[in-house]
Amino acid sequence: MRYSYTAVPLALAARAAATTADAWAFGNGFYTGPPTNAHITKATWSLVPPAVPSGVTVKNTDDEVWVSLWIGLSSTAGDYDADLYQPLLNWSPDNESQGCPADDDEWCVAASTYTPSGQNGQAYVTVPTDTQVDFEVYVEDDKVVQVVTMNGKTVSKESDALDNPLLYLYSGDECYTGSGDCGTLQSYSWNNITIHLSAADETFGNTVSLYSGSSTNGFSTSDGGKTWHTDAIKISKDTFADVEA
Repeated sequence: MRYSYTAVPLALAARAAATTADAWAFGNGFYTGPPTNAHITKATWSLVPPAVPSGVTVKNTDDEVWVSLWIGLSSTAGDYDADLYQPLLNWSPDNESQGCPADDDEWCVAASTYTPSGQNGQAYVTVPTDTQVDFEVYVEDDKVVQVVTMNGKTVSKESDALDNPLLYLYSGDECYTGSGDCGTLQSYSWNNITIHLSAADETFGNTVSLYSGSSTNGFSTSDGGKTWHTDAIKISKDTFADVEA
């Protein structure tokens, strides 16, 4: 399972693709799917972002480090040619350089979609420290709608064409190492994850896979397999040790 092709910050998409020193480090996560004789019609989850990474080094401010956290939905488990609907939380030691209005000890969030032709997304919005961010992604009229809310208020919304029925929901924490090192990301938790299927699948809960450092009590269903829920998937502290250049 790979998820390296996603979270390119909107302000850096073109430059990062052209930088010869591009390097990526990938952390812990999970995925679910595919369901049997069904597809995903809606998913909701929440997150209180962890403290921003510590021990970060930057050698050249023209090639900044940045870190992304996300859960996304797709018709595949990581195909470059498939869209990935993935609202993003991003952080950089210099947030302003990435188009993020937050202080450098805060995260930014934006509804965003990876497509084979590039990343579509909304402007970044500041996530105040210790604030819960709520996410909803649903299919309606052959479109995928992402809604990001804080304190009951919609702060970011994106609507994109559905390329194919959604079969996978998976997460990532990843780092563009730029000219430096991404340091250590503290543990955090994806909370109140609920997945709605187009038809009942009593075995869907068995499709959950966890990467090293992730843990959960599992998904359960109260309606025979059409709706699945878990209170939390916990992601352990990560030093982004695995780097691809």
